[in-house]
Amino acid sequence: MDDIKKGRWRHYKGNDYEVLHTARHSETMEPMTVYRALYGDGAVWVRPARMWHETVTHNGAQVPRFAYTGDMDIVLRLEEPRDYGEIENITREAFWNQFRPGCDEHYLLHVMRGDPSFIPGLDYVALQDGRLIGNIVYAKGRVVDARDRSREVITFGPVSVLPEYQKRGVGARLIFHTLDLARRLGFGAVLILGHPDYYLKFGFRRARDFGIRTKDGDTFDPFMALELQPGSLAGLEGGVFYDSDVYNVKPEAAAEFDLAFPYKEKKVTDTQL
Repeated sequence: MDDIKKGRWRHYKGNDYEVLHTARHSETMEPMTVYRALYGDGAVWVRPARMWHETVTHNGAQVPRFAYTGDMDIVLRLEEPRDYGEIENITREAFWNQFRPGCDEHYLLHVMRGDPSFIPGLDYVALQDGRLIGNIVYAKGRVVDARDRSREVITFGPVSVLPEYQKRGVGARLIFHTLDLARRLGFGAVLILGHPDYYLKFGFRRARDFGIRTKDGDTFDPFMALELQPGSLAGLEGGVFYDSDVYNVKPEAAAEFDLAFPYKEKKVTDTQL
């Protein structure tokens, strides 16, 4: 029987569901997935199990029809001032020795909140059983086209999840939720640097498909874009993406900020290679 893992799954259009059982059709013996909507009236549905792992075309990319987001009861809410210190520590734990010895993402988060480019309405935290375990933040940027016309876009990061909760769908929940919210708030498009294999499931495409490059002239695969509103990146061939200046972290300031946290050893690791 094609058992589908029980727990929370997200449909590519954004709604969450809980897989309850795998059953068989009484006439054909075909495996069937029994699942419950985690919205509205919580209706229970059945569909062929084979459909569960299908891919569909969404925003020009092949994405899973359903993506597993875990079996945890995660609550998402806006970050509050009382969360700041703990979220900065979570960010430090999440990034320490990942991309360089130590990290500066917690300092970046600290200064972002006071920057004009910061978007408070997209600053969300994740909690399990009342404990803060993750965070995502956004900032405004711009794309300047070949005729020097500027168009506002947004970007996100850092996306932070406590190490013991990573690879359990927490980051995906934060990303799906805030992308949907950003769409409803009227933002046009998101540009990021990230792993293509991971971000394709959110509907991202290579930014070069829209004719956009980084301010350093790069069009590599990790530079990705997502239209939140159809056609929001149209006509930007030859455009250059400029993220907020807040992302230009000063190493000396980050090192001084880190002194306020408990000591952690800086190491060279395989993830930095």
